[in-house]
Amino acid sequence: MDYSVQNTSSAGRPLEFDPEKAQEAMMRLFWAKGFLGVSLPDLQEHTGLSRSSLYNSFGGKQEVFAIVLDRYRKAVGEQMCRPLEQGQQGLSDVRAFFVSVARFFDGQKEANGCLLVNSMVEFGGADAAVAQQQAMHLQRLRAALGAALARAVTLQEIPAHGVEAKRDLLLSLLLGVSVAARADLGQAQVAALIKAVQSQITAWESGGGKAVQSKTRRQERKAPPKGKRPRGS
Repeated sequence: MDYSVQNTSSAGRPLEFDPEKAQEAMMRLFWAKGFLGVSLPDLQEHTGLSRSSLYNSFGGKQEVFAIVLDRYRKAVGEQMCRPLEQGQQGLSDVRAFFVSVARFFDGQKEANGCLLVNSMVEFGGADAAVAQQQAMHLQRLRAALGAALARAVTLQEIPAHGVEAKRDLLLSLLLGVSVAARADLGQAQVAALIKAVQSQITAWESGGGKAVQSKTRRQERKAPPKGKRPRGS
């Protein structure tokens, strides 16, 4: 598919560029430097666009940031959330999710963290468009983690009660790992946080799974034999 479009530079010359590549370049720039750390000349330099072409194609800096946040949210959502949403396992899928999170941060050459979490810290809900992207991101993460935990209940890995609390704890831990990655605390610290999350999941499994199995056995012992009616019936 040809993404090249024509625009007009300040000198009146037709300008061709690939908007997908331009958005990718701007996304990585904001990801590395944050909203306040990026200027219009920075955007021009990284996209090769003139000021007028940049504005006519994407809008001002605020509009550009909203565009790249949407791009980032969709890309990361597919990469990180889809396995949780469509998985067949329970706690194993949650473990695999946090392994992928660790790899995501380990693969960064610089301490960029998560662009959406970075924007939460930087904006604090002050911008409506940014807040909307943040809310959609958190909603999908919460739902994806909840889906995996619901499977864990079905597989009798954890009891049915307390699932929402577990989901919210995992989401909070994920946000904390993202902040630590951005703060450049070092890969060892990020790895230690991920290990702590995995230990918590193991504790749920070793404690919750046994509790569910024990409850099931008690219910089976109390159930009347097949073909025999309970007293009073």
